[in-house]
Amino acid sequence: MIRRVDRAQLRRISRSVGALAFVVCFLLVLVHGGTGASGAGPSTAEDRAGGPAGPRGLTGPRASVPATLAGPQAAPNGHSAEFLGLPAVGTLFVGDGSNGLGHHFCTASVVDSPGGDVIATAAHCLSDPAQGTSTVTPVVFVPGYHDGQQPFGIWKSSAILVDPHWAANSDPDSDFAFVVVHKDGDAAARIQDVVGAERIAFGAARPMTVGVIGYPGATDRPISCLNTLTAYSATQSEFDCTGFTDGTSGGPLLRGIDPVTGLGTMVGVIGGYQEGGDSDDVSYSAAFADRAQALYTQAAAAGAPSASAAATPPGPGSGSSSASPSASQP
Repeated sequence: MIRRVDRAQLRRISRSVGALAFVVCFLLVLVHGGTGASGAGPSTAEDRAGGPAGPRGLTGPRASVPATLAGPQAAPNGHSAEFLGLPAVGTLFVGDGSNGLGHHFCTASVVDSPGGDVIATAAHCLSDPAQGTSTVTPVVFVPGYHDGQQPFGIWKSSAILVDPHWAANSDPDSDFAFVVVHKDGDAAARIQDVVGAERIAFGAARPMTVGVIGYPGATDRPISCLNTLTAYSATQSEFDCTGFTDGTSGGPLLRGIDPVTGLGTMVGVIGGYQEGGDSDDVSYSAAFADRAQALYTQAAAAGAPSASAAATPPGPGSGSSSASPSASQP
């Protein structure tokens, strides 16, 4: 026999079910509310972009990151493509910008530092003792540069640091450099706060997939490429990508690029053997190891370091040298 349920009973059942659903939802909020909107930590790349919170060096403005460089469609293929650039990567100009910028000659990018004011590039962009160019001259860095535009302003060098092995004889295993930069008229400005910064890794194992960005001297737009970074030797790395001509020296080699901000972890810069390579399609990088780490520590201290960074002594072999831009880039 089927017992008929009257309207009053139906209302009581509905209220009970509704109350039970509310309790379940409330418990789910308590359990999972720490992620996402409640602030315990971002759960997606979009959440990490554009805000002051989150891991230092991985936050920055949203960028037009090529799908071939980061994201689900990215796959190593060795073919470069022109694009509009990334906020934390830019190009170098000779001088202090007081008489105009002139022509860009190398690539550089912002790296995470306590003072938020350090960029990385290749040492041969700044000096080349073996070629007779070791005189110091100032340089100007324009992050996100493209088509003559300066979307994040102009930043001038305050200190230029190269390894003493490079300063002595252009040792290709020390073909990296760090530059402390500032903005005229705004002593409190930190470039890392404006464009974000790449994390930096030392002693990273190879092979690995990296994205590489550089500014060819003949164009006003950068190129990007995704491919495998391999060990050319114990101290040199190689990547094969088309189109990396003069001007791309100093461009960052980045792993784990965020598809929203374009920021990643720097494991090297274009340079090293043959000052980055004699062929446009085969490029090199000095491995970031002890020398690079010691020089980075010194650059961080030369900028505006935190107390803990200032207390960290530079490693053996570190040193600084003022330098002038070299006419020879890969």
